Amino acid sequence: MRADPATGTVPTDCPAADTAARRAVAVARVRAACDLLAERGVTARVVGSLAGGRFGSGSDIDLLVTDCPRDQKYAIEGLVEDCLAGFRFDVVYLDEVPTHKVERLVRDAVDARDLR
Repeated sequence: MRADPATGTVPTDCPAADTAARRAVAVARVRAACDLLAERGVTARVVGSLAGGRFGSGSDIDLLVTDCPRDQKYAIEGLVEDCLAGFRFDVVYLDEVPTHKVERLVRDAVDARDLR
């Protein structure tokens, strides 16, 4: 089973080969999202399973926003949703992360351009 050309998504019940195809689509879309965010002065990094190499058929995409102009803070979620069409996602704002979790999140965060 291949990615749906209309949406770029692969069903969540796909075999391992299609999990790789789904991951490739996710990487391309998260790169596009991060590029668009950067154009608006927003710095976002990928965290979670996609950053850690554990992205699977049921995984979502997690973004950590480390720097964001005040007027963009919550408006960016619509842009991310448009870019990641078909993928579930979470946007986490670094300034809202509990202090005891900041170090780990920042350490594990990956620039979308570095995803392979």
